[in-house]
Amino acid sequence: MTMSTVQQTASISIHDRIERVSLNQLTPALFHHEFQRQNKPVILTDAFNDSVPVNIENLTSLVGEMEVGVRVYGPERFKTPKAEWKNYCEIRMMTVSEYCSLLVNGTAKRDSIYLAMVDMGATPFRRIVGPGIDRIAEKTGLRRQLPNDTNVWVGPGGHVEPLHYDGQDGTLSQFRGTKRVSLFPPSLQKGLYPFEISHGGLTPNFSQVYIDQPDFEKFPLLRASLSERRTLDLAEGETLYMPVGWWHEIEALGNDYICSVNRFWKVDPIWRYSQAPQAAYLYGMSHLFRMKHRLKSLFAR
Repeated sequence: MTMSTVQQTASISIHDRIERVSLNQLTPALFHHEFQRQNKPVILTDAFNDSVPVNIENLTSLVGEMEVGVRVYGPERFKTPKAEWKNYCEIRMMTVSEYCSLLVNGTAKRDSIYLAMVDMGATPFRRIVGPGIDRIAEKTGLRRQLPNDTNVWVGPGGHVEPLHYDGQDGTLSQFRGTKRVSLFPPSLQKGLYPFEISHGGLTPNFSQVYIDQPDFEKFPLLRASLSERRTLDLAEGETLYMPVGWWHEIEALGNDYICSVNRFWKVDPIWRYSQAPQAAYLYGMSHLFRMKHRLKSLFAR
């Protein structure tokens, strides 16, 4: 199959400017050539047709007693300039069932509380979404970035995860509701004003700006970057492939709750880090941190 065949059948809209391609049309060689090597985002379909939507009853029955750390931002966090943030968020421990109760009674929305990036490991929920994740790996050739597996995200409509980039390739799969994703290529790094390393609150892979409330006096280069913004709505059953270094801000749409799963993948070939050097630094620092943690654990035995 040639890429022209995929382009003829993929759904492309002016709104998102990101291709939608069925996994049924892909092979690892095709995906690697047309998307991974090109550092090109793409929306993948037909991975999770039998697994959506996920509702609270499913979630609590499968992993309700699992204790997790949830992110507590507070009602005023996103009304405050990011430069004034002392940390990214507070972490509060509770069970998944307790968090779902906060979703139902409106507390999670009022106080901006988000169950985010919780590894599902070998849980029953992981066994349900696993076949779709495995299908993505099979059809794209993407290789899992250890030690990450599958991370679940559950939260209220209206929540926004601020603009940032990751140090690996990533996929975001939508299991309930719709998320609006704003994407910016790594080349726009300067115009998105990442935090300095010396900033105590947020790390350099986070942007100082609010893209929907831009302050062009303080951030004059932002105007040109916003003209390159690519916005898409990720629907239930769809997966967004985000190459390393791509900036992204993610908003949960509607008034209902959302459920998503993400996974990180190896950056293949490794020279692709040259297209996102800031992400190479981030990955290197996180790798050193993990090595330090392992050595500390070994010597503590």
